[in-house]
Amino acid sequence: MRKIISRKRFISSAVAGLAGISLIPPVRSEITENTVKRPVGKTGIMVTPVCFGASRTNDESLIKFAIDKGFNLIDTGRSYTNGNNERLVGKAVSGIRKNVVIQSKLRLDPNELPSEGKGKKGADEIKSLLNSRLEASLKALDTDYIDILLYHDATQENLLFHNEVLKFFEGLKSTGVIRANGFSAHNDFLNLHEMNNRELLYDVIMVPFNYKGSFVHSVSGRYSEWDQARLVSALTEAGKKGIGIIAMKTCSGGKYSPSPDVLPGFPEAVRWVIQHSYISSAAVAMANFEQVNEHAPLLAG
Repeated sequence: MRKIISRKRFISSAVAGLAGISLIPPVRSEITENTVKRPVGKTGIMVTPVCFGASRTNDESLIKFAIDKGFNLIDTGRSYTNGNNERLVGKAVSGIRKNVVIQSKLRLDPNELPSEGKGKKGADEIKSLLNSRLEASLKALDTDYIDILLYHDATQENLLFHNEVLKFFEGLKSTGVIRANGFSAHNDFLNLHEMNNRELLYDVIMVPFNYKGSFVHSVSGRYSEWDQARLVSALTEAGKKGIGIIAMKTCSGGKYSPSPDVLPGFPEAVRWVIQHSYISSAAVAMANFEQVNEHAPLLAG
């Protein structure tokens, strides 16, 4: 019988850096008639080419519907609706946890770190924040493990690659609390992805990628564009080195058509993303059943 230990013991073991056996049940990786799976780098995790982004829904039944349609990767985050999005995902996957891959995120706001990560006091501040947020995520998701845990919205090298942050993630992997570590960052900070290509400290990256090379943020209205050639170069290298790549903002460039005889659409924009062999999965924030049905055909690859 698989031994289950408490969340508190998970965290204390991770902090102590103790090695432990994997406590994670296997995720189904079979290929069904209509759904294929792709590897997330070298993590051993297999996911559908399109990821259900849960951030725009407060409907548990929509997440269940997406899972029934074949989406096996669910993306959420500790900061989405003050933790309520994680709770929603946790309820939706209750009873079928082993059949889905959950990706969540923990934010480390520089403004919360008076010591700026410097010295023992700075390390203690980082450790305390990360551990408290991990505990909150596990409780909200009602799970003892998270498949992919990301450092959310990274902007600073000194924090993303801080020794205490790296120890935190490695401790969680060694004790089975997470299967893979990673970070999300916007394209203003491509240097972070390029540094990870050199250092290979994170298993997974999440980055905006679409055909247009730009997006307008759906909430803030902030416009962002990037050097597409530089991004493609970084992603190509990451893929060759076995780093898993989850694309975001995949529909934020607008509808796309590959040729004059094809009507522009958001699924075509996502198809443009997943046609790149280094992409593990393209996250699409879906808010209704129509959008799930619209993107479900892409699960066939």
